[in-house]
Amino acid sequence: MKRPILLGLLTLALPAAAAAPVTYTVVTAATSLNLMTAESQTSVENFTGRTSKVSGSLSYDAAARTGTGTVSVDGASISTGNGLRDTHMKSADWLNFDKTPAVTFKTTSVKLVSGDKYAVNGTLTMNGVTRNVTSTATVKLTPASAATASAGLKGNVLAVSTSFPVKLSDYGVKNSRIGGQVSDTLTISLKFVASSGG
Repeated sequence: MKRPILLGLLTLALPAAAAAPVTYTVVTAATSLNLMTAESQTSVENFTGRTSKVSGSLSYDAAARTGTGTVSVDGASISTGNGLRDTHMKSADWLNFDKTPAVTFKTTSVKLVSGDKYAVNGTLTMNGVTRNVTSTATVKLTPASAATASAGLKGNVLAVSTSFPVKLSDYGVKNSRIGGQVSDTLTISLKFVASSGG
């Protein structure tokens, strides 16, 4: 009688034992699925900078509904649709992407809110300055299937999107045009896909 009971307990324990954090790598080739935008709005000029050059990795536990991660964007690749503006943005007078191109977000805590929504705390490093940021992220897990494979994605897939405000003055940008032609606060939006198959 003990053997069936023991086997039953082992069977019940297997799903819990199998549940563990899985590493997902941002699919850098998925340029149509990865996008970072930085939007500036003033009464003088509105513009949006865009890039699909997003990289990084995440650890996600589907059972515990939590995770960690570090994601970087190549700031030097951001385009606003105006070549002169892009040149200025990369210079030392602005975000200094010519010297420090990486814009890196690293999580410090991730907590499920409800459904696919998570409260995320982390640090954002830009222009050599690191500050704390908070955001709400949407994280959707899609198990590997014929559909994901046909999209060129290997293994299970995480689709992540988030948005948060960033003050340029907090990151060492002191340009006199801030507050007039360019807003001191940019709205950063980020979406990307990551797969467990690399």
